[in-house]
Amino acid sequence: MAFDFDGIFTDAKVIIDQDGRESIICSRRDSLGTNQLKRIGIKLAVISMEPNPIVMKRCEKLKIECLVGNEKLPIFRNLIKREKLKASEAAFMGDDLNDLDCLEDAGLALTVADGAEQCKKIADYVTTKRGGDHAVREVCDVIMKTRGEDYENIYNKYEKK
Repeated sequence: MAFDFDGIFTDAKVIIDQDGRESIICSRRDSLGTNQLKRIGIKLAVISMEPNPIVMKRCEKLKIECLVGNEKLPIFRNLIKREKLKASEAAFMGDDLNDLDCLEDAGLALTVADGAEQCKKIADYVTTKRGGDHAVREVCDVIMKTRGEDYENIYNKYEKK
């Protein structure tokens, strides 16, 4: 499964301070969801069009591969080939026009509630959440349930007794 980053893990906004340093806000709930997908053997990657130290740092923390290039589709196809998958077995989650090719190529196309209308039209699933507002977690939960994982018990261990 591959993700765009901006607009998926974030609300697509960036904070820039007076020195030009960028900051973003990400959902910690998303990271619990991605950890559960990795736990059941789903490989995860982020595909970004520009090298961004913030994105790379977040991916490093989440232990998700970060792939960078000018065009996302060749990167997505190479990832599918490397993992010995068919496109029909791969999922992509994107929110904007530069994600359309990957969404069209993926067997499972996912977008966020505030994604571009063109993405929503071709998506197999549109989250109820906006990008950066636990949308990744929503998708992870849906995948876990669809695969018949013991969803309730997975998260019960985190609840206080």
